[in-house]
Amino acid sequence: MTDEMPFTGEPVDSHEAIMRATFYALQEHGYAGLSIQRIADEADLSKSTFYHHFDGKDDLLLSFLEFILEEFDRVFQLETSDDPAADLRTFFAIVLGQYDFCEEIPAVEEFLEAYVELRAQAVRNAEYRAKFTETDEAFTERISALIEMGIERGVFAETDPDRTAQFLMSTLDGVILQNSTRNDSPQSAMYDAIDDYIENTLLAE
Repeated sequence: MTDEMPFTGEPVDSHEAIMRATFYALQEHGYAGLSIQRIADEADLSKSTFYHHFDGKDDLLLSFLEFILEEFDRVFQLETSDDPAADLRTFFAIVLGQYDFCEEIPAVEEFLEAYVELRAQAVRNAEYRAKFTETDEAFTERISALIEMGIERGVFAETDPDRTAQFLMSTLDGVILQNSTRNDSPQSAMYDAIDDYIENTLLAE
């Protein structure tokens, strides 16, 4: 998608079209009601096309999770600066839909809801568990690397980057879960709380 935001404009290829159709079908039918046929109908592609690339629904959804992770990483790289504190704030702002361009991306909250619904499958499905373990590790490593860079440059106070990253990642997961399972929308207030933590605890005096 070059420099465009996720799911804006026309899909650049059939893979992106399938990923987009997967998201909208998941949004409409939920995991339990999702099927290859419904995704194929959403994408206006034949069912046989899907089975040419994927073994079944779960194989497709695991690919969808990988796609979302890659897209987040791509967008984050587009928005990064050379300021570890600013980049750490940007990381959380993008995930929680609090970044300036997020209004251009359709259904930010629905992305988070889809993430939670798929994550729930990891309770009993080893493949989902492995994928979310990989995803968590990638996100935590990204946060830890930013904190370590900030410490080296004197931007952040001395702290354990890995432990702090684990704490922030757990906080982020809690915000996403609450936002997807409550009637109100706490992500804006929680982003402010994370921002306060960065300002008052992480930043060097």
